[in-house]
Amino acid sequence: MLKVLNWDDGTDRTVDTNTVDAPHIGQVEDYVNALASIEISSCERDMLRVHANAPGREISGLKLAQTVGHFGARIGNKKYGRLARKISEAAGLPMCDSDVSDYLAAIFTLADGKPTDGEDWTWVMHEAVADGLKEAGVI
Repeated sequence: MLKVLNWDDGTDRTVDTNTVDAPHIGQVEDYVNALASIEISSCERDMLRVHANAPGREISGLKLAQTVGHFGARIGNKKYGRLARKISEAAGLPMCDSDVSDYLAAIFTLADGKPTDGEDWTWVMHEAVADGLKEAGVI
């Protein structure tokens, strides 16, 4: 079971993730509409493009940081987490209730992740996000 927190009203919902998509993962149209309603900087756009175009749509926080001229996995994950939160709020997607930091939890609306070395994480972009980016003309 996955516990999620709705961005808008703070209500908890418990969902059986074995029978339905996780509630924090949107549909293609959710991402298209969200991308149309928010401003995205060129650096944020670059992060989305690099992630979507990575082999298997898999990328590390370190690579995300390097994409926008920063060093260190933590800053890459923080910047990507801020972007993920903007997108998820605009899409009306709930935030995962997890034991990771808020910026990491937000990224789960864009990708599945797992911790790797030190503070780094590896992220695999959800197919709906990649398709939404294509439809929105980001990639």
